[in-house]
Amino acid sequence: MRLLIRNCKLYVNDRIVENCFLLIETPLIADFGIDHGGHSSYDINLNARGRILLPGMIDAHVHLRDQLLSYKEDFKTGTASAVLGGVTSVIDMPNNDPPTNTPTNLLERMELAKSKILANVGFTCKPSVNHSINLELSKIGAIAFKVFLYEYMVDGFLDTSSLVKILSSLSKLDRVLMLHCNIKSKFSEVLKLARRRSMFKLCRIEKELAESILRIAQAYKARLHFCHVSCPKAIEAINKRKGFMEVSLEVTIHHLLLNYSTLELLGSIAHVDPPLKSKSTATSLFKLLKSGAVDIVVTDHAPHAIFEKEGDDPKPGFPNLQFMMPTLMTQVKKGRLSLNTVVEKTTIKPAEIFRIKKRGMIRKGYYADLVEVDFKRKLKVKSQILVSKGKYTPFEGAILVGIPVRTYVNGICVNDDYTIVGRGGEGKVIIPGDEPHEC
Repeated sequence: MRLLIRNCKLYVNDRIVENCFLLIETPLIADFGIDHGGHSSYDINLNARGRILLPGMIDAHVHLRDQLLSYKEDFKTGTASAVLGGVTSVIDMPNNDPPTNTPTNLLERMELAKSKILANVGFTCKPSVNHSINLELSKIGAIAFKVFLYEYMVDGFLDTSSLVKILSSLSKLDRVLMLHCNIKSKFSEVLKLARRRSMFKLCRIEKELAESILRIAQAYKARLHFCHVSCPKAIEAINKRKGFMEVSLEVTIHHLLLNYSTLELLGSIAHVDPPLKSKSTATSLFKLLKSGAVDIVVTDHAPHAIFEKEGDDPKPGFPNLQFMMPTLMTQVKKGRLSLNTVVEKTTIKPAEIFRIKKRGMIRKGYYADLVEVDFKRKLKVKSQILVSKGKYTPFEGAILVGIPVRTYVNGICVNDDYTIVGRGGEGKVIIPGDEPHEC
């Protein structure tokens, strides 16, 4: 199918070009440039009404759930949230039920996703129960491997021998090792710390765990990626090793924009791991993002059933995908972030880190993963409008701009006028360094 988008602005080579056209030959971008008219060969002709066309965002930290956790979220509701949020590709975390840690489980998850996903999905895997990496997982298409360091703690210390085993295996593969450098914290303890305005201990642990794994890993050639880093000192520690190792890090939108006060106001709805920190910490994270010390921005979309967010021991996490682009574009509109920074940290760098081929930029021959953004339109965040199965959000009541009014995945429109029009299956399973994988 040939789809012509006219009267648009294009974000190309770090700048906005006005009065453009873009031609899609599904699933690829066939042509684009200044619109001088004369287009005759197309099946569909769409008028962007002067709105900007951006590359679709790549969210490198998402929990799509499904299978035995489908009461929390499934592939269709999770990826529907993504495309409404301007996200065309996501990386799914492996702590599922069953866990994504064997070839059988990975293949089953890929096959289940095939007919459901509206966005592209890359799948991460965990080490096996004996802390080894099955090399077959990489051949099948695991985009990365993930270690939750609290699973490797013995009497408060890291189990170095198990981590060495994992790092040694990964040195044979061109795959990222994603690292969760936080301990589990009960909500009651987090709330006490928030009320005391003291997260020093949790920040110290995050920094020390990051430093420990960096010391262990320096003898290996593994590529490391630190997940949801929430403390400036940890970011500084990780960045010190960038000249010596291939290492990257992410921060979440909620750690950039929310703080103790959100936790005190909303209670367990805002409970997340790692916990929200002080306003000054969030400000410091923002400065580090603008300075280039942060590689990518993610959502850590982690929906739970509402009953799991209640009681004495609520689950950490909340849905975030649907508001990823508008939340960041609102910061652009306020002058707090540049559009270049947002695009780099949510499209270009994630594609680079996870070896995602032909996505993340508007170029001829690249996949037509595109978002038409309306900076004049406003959206008030309400739990009722979430398409996720998790009908709650710590951003309740926020007024956002930069709304994705159309989202194209592999050249197919899946979101039209902020309404899901895709049926599922428009997205593809993505494999690092390869074409989209047909399961």
